[in-house]
Formats: sequence, structure tokens, C-alpha cells
Amino acid sequence: MKSKNIRKKKILKLEVNQNLNFGLIGISSHENDYRLVWAINNTLNLNFKRAGNLCLLNHKTGINMEFSKFIHSDEERFLKFILMSNRCPEGYLFPDIRTLDYLVQLRGEPFVVPTEELAKSLRRVSVISAAFIMDPRS
Repeated sequence: MKSKNIRKKKILKLEVNQNLNFGLIGISSHENDYRLVWAINNTLNLNFKRAGNLCLLNHKTGINMEFSKFIHSDEERFLKFILMSNRCPEGYLFPDIRTLDYLVQLRGEPFVVPTEELAKSLRRVSVISAAFIMDPRS
């Protein structure tokens, strides 16, 4: 009986301490991104501007996916709102939440981020079917 020299692979784990000091709002709307942003800006007196695309590589298919991204900065309250599309022709940014068309990330000082206030305001925009607060950890 031959003795086989079996080596065990050494597994390294990377632990990332995620800073989740932001709010997250999911939006359902059948409008194109530019029409949605126009309606939000006009209804809520905000100033979302196009900030290019969020580009990701789908590791399963090898296809690059691009999701539209818009930014509004509230310099008085030191807040930044980032609206991004959850869909593109090649797939979803977050495949687990396919029912959402857009996401708004609110960044700012901890416990100052007006997530509930913005979600209520977004519900008043005529082209938005639903807007609700999401847990960033999930």
C-alpha cells in the first residue's frame, strides 16, 4: 500500500469590517431613470445630477453590467444621496430584490440621516409606485 502525500489547502479568510452608517430606500417605478430623476428634482426641490454609471462584472456570464447613478449633495446637513438603478439589460445590481427598480443610499453623519423623512417625500412623487426603508445589513 503506497502512502499518498496529501497536502491540505490553506484557506485564508478576509474579514471586512463594513461601515454601515447609511440609510437605504428601495423605489419601485416603471419610468426611465432620467424621467424619475426629473420628477424627484421637481417635486422635492432636490438637485440629483448624473454621475456616470456603476460598472460591475457578472462573474457567472463574464458580461460587464452598467447601472445608472445620480448624486444629490445637501451641503447644509452634510448629506449625500445616491440614486442608482437596480436593473440593466444584462441583469440586476441586487438579484435578490428584483422587485425594486431603484435604490437610494443616504450617506452622512450617523443618526442624522433622514431616511424616514426622504421615504415619505418620495412617496409623493407621481411616478413612484412605492418607496420604503430597507435594512443595509440584509
